[in-house]
Amino acid sequence: MSVDNIIKEMTDDTQLLILLNPNNPMGNVYSEEEFKKILAVAKEKQISILIDEAYHYYYKNTFINYALNDEHIFVTRTFSKLMSLAGCRLGYVVGWPEGVKMIQKLCTPHNTNAFAMKFAEAVITDPYMLNSLIDRFVEGRDYLIHTLDENGYKHIGEAGNFIFIKPKSDAKLIVKRMKEENRILIKSYPNIGEYGTCLRVSIGEKQYMQQFFDALKELDVD
Repeated sequence: MSVDNIIKEMTDDTQLLILLNPNNPMGNVYSEEEFKKILAVAKEKQISILIDEAYHYYYKNTFINYALNDEHIFVTRTFSKLMSLAGCRLGYVVGWPEGVKMIQKLCTPHNTNAFAMKFAEAVITDPYMLNSLIDRFVEGRDYLIHTLDENGYKHIGEAGNFIFIKPKSDAKLIVKRMKEENRILIKSYPNIGEYGTCLRVSIGEKQYMQQFFDALKELDVD
């Protein structure tokens, strides 16, 4: 998404700008220079910014220092992606003290249950768990990207926990056969830039990426 197009939509009536970094479903990201350009306009027009970093653990660049040091900037993160805890509906917001207090007033008294909080405590107090999950993800992603490159597959969008792959045959048919013959669930997405219709594949541990690619090699025949 063009930063210039975003800025065009930022008017004196805009109260909140939400940026996804990396973006879902495309996986594109904003550079430091692009964010500073947006931030300058936001300050001029007194617009608060919320940066959704749901895919933070898969992508090293973060804007959290802005939330810690500036006013009217929030960063939100979730436990649902890397930790596979989507059902817990668990996440957190980072911002300047007065902004966080304002958000707390808007929340219900018990918006997070004890079950979710128990998971949060386990993750936060056990750095090995976090590092282990990241290492296994990186190994799986590196294997998949290397294997795709070796076999001549074009791909894009590696910043999140998913990747778009341009197949050599019909993407929709591959999705159907993957489910029926291999019990592997992936999606097809149209209009992925110059690649057209692609496979959208969630990235996991190396063993699962091997299973996926073995099935792709068998099904994706010109």
